[in-house]
Amino acid sequence: MLRKVGQTIDALVVYRREGSHPDLRAFRWGGRRYEVEETNFVHSEREGETVYLCYSVTAAGDHFHVRLNTRASRWTLEEVEMES
Repeated sequence: MLRKVGQTIDALVVYRREGSHPDLRAFRWGGRRYEVEETNFVHSEREGETVYLCYSVTAAGDHFHVRLNTRASRWTLEEVEMES
């Protein structure tokens, strides 16, 4: 079941010299910490002058769509796709 969320989250990321984008390692949402098990894909989107990095990740057996506003350095959980 796909659920729209649209909430700002805290994110733990690693910036690598050779990386094209920050590696999302974990995030906090709803008072719970989610460890990223797998990054399925990352792509960029542009809205006006703002560039967003959009992540599709797996954590706790569910799929999450997370977006980074590179201009404001703000992470948002956009959607959750739960297996059950």
